[in-house]
Amino acid sequence: MHIPALDKRVTIPQMARQLGLHHATVSRALRNHPEIAGETKRRVRELAAQLGYRPDPYLTGLAAYRQAGREAGFAGTLAWITNWPTRGGWRENPVFPQHFRGAGVRAQEQGYRLEEFWLREPGMDARRVLRIAEARGIQGLLFAAQSRPHVRLDMDLSRFSAVTFGHTLESPVLHGVTNHHYQTMIALLKRLHSLGYRRPGISRLQPLEDRVNRVWTAAFWAYASDYGRRGDTIPPLVVPRLRRNLFLEWEARYRPDVIIASNVETVRRWLEAAGRKIPEDIGLVPPIMSDNGGGFFSGMDENGAVIGAAAVDLLVSMIHRNERGVPVHPQRLLIEGSCAWVEGRSVRKLQAHG
Repeated sequence: MHIPALDKRVTIPQMARQLGLHHATVSRALRNHPEIAGETKRRVRELAAQLGYRPDPYLTGLAAYRQAGREAGFAGTLAWITNWPTRGGWRENPVFPQHFRGAGVRAQEQGYRLEEFWLREPGMDARRVLRIAEARGIQGLLFAAQSRPHVRLDMDLSRFSAVTFGHTLESPVLHGVTNHHYQTMIALLKRLHSLGYRRPGISRLQPLEDRVNRVWTAAFWAYASDYGRRGDTIPPLVVPRLRRNLFLEWEARYRPDVIIASNVETVRRWLEAAGRKIPEDIGLVPPIMSDNGGGFFSGMDENGAVIGAAAVDLLVSMIHRNERGVPVHPQRLLIEGSCAWVEGRSVRKLQAHG
């Protein structure tokens, strides 16, 4: 049987000869290196597309192996793009600075520097930020989590590799990295069960649920179906704005033995003012945490630095593969193993139940 010959692989030296360039220049142009002129990059990319050039995966792996064996030189700047009403607003959420620190450390390990850009800087807008980034040879953009869900940005990302955090950026739809919130909630509920809690309740603000595509309450219901008593599950309290009377009425009606609350400090004050001692009378934990209130709250630590590092790994790999613009098939990288139980004083070991 005749087996047709495989198409001969197009190589960088071949393209270099055809273009009259050094092979190193062609290689760097394909990687969108900031020191290569824009016109040269255009010529190289057009020829690569015409000839059907594809990077050799074995050579790419060898290059990565060699690079890992030596200290990284300066490869360029990655942009950390925020879009909050104030410049430092994103830092008020304890986990987002962890994303930033983890991303900064991993970027430095790979030869990059992380620089913050605020889209609402006076005299600035999204398009101008991108023009500045392109002029400075910045190839990679990290979009920090937005201040609210369903945010849409009018941006031409065709010249950039871009990654976002979480689910709040609705458009453009980019590759994203986030905690595996579903598995985190299941792990939290199992941990509370191991401590003896049998009537968990969950109190969430609707905007916070929308930020994560409602996976917290989805996981809560799934756990109740698989492990709980189906007819005795406490319905979650999910409201646009949590009010003291509404919360205390819900707590008095259903009598949970532990509450998972997104605004634990406020809920703690309300419960204690109502004469409910924590953890003697009732347990209280956040769904996820990065700051356990001076050691008081127990809960699952998201370890946002791991998520930040993973986002940089994804972004740098996209830069190396010359993946630019909005992806046709956006991918969501869920970090499952980053969470760990943090011991506090807001729950306790209960007498064993059946």
